[in-house]
Amino acid sequence: MAVVFFLPWVAAAEELRIADMRLIPYERGRLPGEVLGIPQIAFDGVLGNYGDRGFGSHPSQPIHQAALIIWDDDTPGLEVSDSQIQQRLLESSYLAFSAMAARSLCSMFGYYNADTLQVVAQRFDVASPGHSCMTTRRRDGGTQNMLAGSGGLKFIRPYHVDNRTQISLDTPLLEALLKLPNGELKERIDEAVVSFLRANTDATSMDERSELILMRIAIDTLLNVPHDKAAFRRAINEHFDELPNPPIWHKGSLDESRWREHWDKHVNRPVDAWVHDFCAARNAAAHGPANGEKGSIWPRHNHLIFSAWLLPLIVKKLLAQAGIYKLSAENKVARAGFEVFLAHDLLAVTEEEGTNVWWQIAESELFQPLLAEQLQQALSETSGE
Repeated sequence: MAVVFFLPWVAAAEELRIADMRLIPYERGRLPGEVLGIPQIAFDGVLGNYGDRGFGSHPSQPIHQAALIIWDDDTPGLEVSDSQIQQRLLESSYLAFSAMAARSLCSMFGYYNADTLQVVAQRFDVASPGHSCMTTRRRDGGTQNMLAGSGGLKFIRPYHVDNRTQISLDTPLLEALLKLPNGELKERIDEAVVSFLRANTDATSMDERSELILMRIAIDTLLNVPHDKAAFRRAINEHFDELPNPPIWHKGSLDESRWREHWDKHVNRPVDAWVHDFCAARNAAAHGPANGEKGSIWPRHNHLIFSAWLLPLIVKKLLAQAGIYKLSAENKVARAGFEVFLAHDLLAVTEEEGTNVWWQIAESELFQPLLAEQLQQALSETSGE
């Protein structure tokens, strides 16, 4: 049977090629037309099982736009083996991760979650494309569910996934991930990417406690450290060797005195205080409040947004050390200056009636010098022409 890979909740404005993958636009009734012997009507049949939720008196309708994924080694009829499906789903998780690394946080635009980037691998019969078979897990194995016929939608866009999302990809990151050779580093990154994506769905079925545990697992896995706070602190400091010395304690509601008052041992710089706090938050999430132990200063949502932003920077350096990725100027600034975030209650509003949150202020403080430098360089190049 044929197999089509697609992102039902993402709208592709134009074709995009990354290595041997092609992300191509789907538009119901029009695009992509016939591809490798599969007619437009067949794609419409498969994707017609996915729908946008209705508004008011308007009923739900099949999705109008989406994105298909085609590989260079696809053959006419789009037939692939089970092992190829698993390999391509792994590559699709890299695509999702690279998009998450490029998203904007605390912004009206450019935000999406891991569920937005869901990739479906659907087997279908070209003669009856509306018939679907979904394989689902069971604790004692798995089962298959037949969804036959075209009389109604089978899957509706979840409420936490925006309509017609257009994503931005960190293309150099995706290209590097696709180049990863088999081995221990690839295994670590693959496991960490899975944990990261599960921790960033925004789904109501995934609580913050579970997300926090998954993020700690992901970072532990990347840095190859046991679940031990001292080892975690050493690994973080060794990995982020770009951090300035002497340390910079930035001004904010959580200044040096506040952190040191709470975490009074083994704190040489802001990131050490964060390690203590992150571990305390994770332990409380996993085991509940512990009598006699200090709780975290930051609430869980601060740890979740910060670790979600920080983790791709860890992956990028590991890839750079493997010789398959080059850190950008933005990467270098972020890795050397991220301690600025630790001076603030990140998702608290900056003013009593304001709409900005401290994440935006810290991010601006971090990148403003680089943006000013890039602007000056652009002006110099323009005046020299």
